[in-house]
Amino acid sequence: MSRLEIDWPDEAAERVRAAQGRLRLAGPALRDRTFEDRLESVAKILGDWTAPDSPWRRELATSLAAASPFSHGTIQEGLDAALTRWSPEAFIACAENEVGSQLAHRGTRLAPFDWTTVVAGGSIPMPTILSSLLPLVLGSPVLLRETRKDPVTASLLARSIQATDPELSRAFEAVSFPAVDLSAYAIALEAPCVVATGSDETLAAISSRVDSSHRFVGYGHRFSIAILGREIANNEPLLEEVAAGLALDLARWDQSGCLSPVVAYLVDVPKSVASRLAHQISERLAELSHNMPLGDLSPSQGASIASERSEARMRAASGIGRLVETPNHTITLEADAQPRPAPLGRFLRLMPVESPDALVRALEPFSGHLSNVAIAGLSVPGATNIHSEKNASASNNISQTPIQSLLGWLSRAGVSRFTKPGRLQTPPIDWPHDGQPVFSPLSRFTQWTQSV
Repeated sequence: MSRLEIDWPDEAAERVRAAQGRLRLAGPALRDRTFEDRLESVAKILGDWTAPDSPWRRELATSLAAASPFSHGTIQEGLDAALTRWSPEAFIACAENEVGSQLAHRGTRLAPFDWTTVVAGGSIPMPTILSSLLPLVLGSPVLLRETRKDPVTASLLARSIQATDPELSRAFEAVSFPAVDLSAYAIALEAPCVVATGSDETLAAISSRVDSSHRFVGYGHRFSIAILGREIANNEPLLEEVAAGLALDLARWDQSGCLSPVVAYLVDVPKSVASRLAHQISERLAELSHNMPLGDLSPSQGASIASERSEARMRAASGIGRLVETPNHTITLEADAQPRPAPLGRFLRLMPVESPDALVRALEPFSGHLSNVAIAGLSVPGATNIHSEKNASASNNISQTPIQSLLGWLSRAGVSRFTKPGRLQTPPIDWPHDGQPVFSPLSRFTQWTQSV
């Protein structure tokens, strides 16, 4: 186990090559351990991170606050809210369902990749942690290339593996090198399995350099939305709950991840109710800012927010929409669902649509880029709980009503999770990220038949 400090491109390539060599040497011992043994060990490591009083989580919050634009309060709340919902028991159940069930078939065995490269992306730690642990369960050593936006999670994860299972730690290497270092990248991408998170452009560049006979698993650009129905109009407690939930979803990680809502669509919601909602979200955001202050914005993001605020002010002055703004957040109430830029940084647009069919038309340009959806105020006949953590594609008779047709279309458009406001940023550990199972994309099996 090590974290490589890179100073020069040539040195970077040499160190990545050395890390690759150590992983190859560690591979046989890792694969000699049973699937059940590896799963139990990784679940213990995960438990160390998800425990209510986790020292790893506390240290990550402190270190990341010093190395990233996020405030300490925002990081601490985001880590606690997300990781404490990650149950090691659910992790084990997911692995047994996706992998153990296959191994239960006579003659089926795991055929682990010699090693797996994980290219981290973004500034939120949870995807890096999970993506790095999964291959170890499957018997594949991990080379983790940390992201420039998060230079601390990789080393902390390495230390936590070492503390729990020193033998397992020999199958984990964390490395750092700039994206422009093509020599180091080329060595990292020699892995027979490559997992990458990033923009669509980044994934295209990486996948083009991965051998066609190798496995590539990519998680690209996505964004999340909220859909609110007319039922919030005559239910003040629900309206307040929705406002508080959306404010929390916006404040977490300063709206920077794919699970952050960028738009809330209001389906047949009266203008007066929409205006109250905008002000209530603003009030809740102001309250949250005491413990979760907005972090530092980049100059380009600050300029984008200023530009969009200026345009919103002009529309509001013309009687088209409204703007609710403070120095730390922005809520615009638009007159229509016309696509507009999403500056992020706690910037939310409320967009009215007259019907579920109109919402589908508004969302059609974004098919394939939708991640999670928060829903409130919509009645779904035949569904006992629209806020449940399950994919709406499982609903029966989805064409029976306009709402069910909407949910069915969203599922086919790539939405992988439906939830309630306030839960967008805290998915369960077995959530099918981008519609994919958790372990299966990284798994490889061999079957021995009776003829052999």
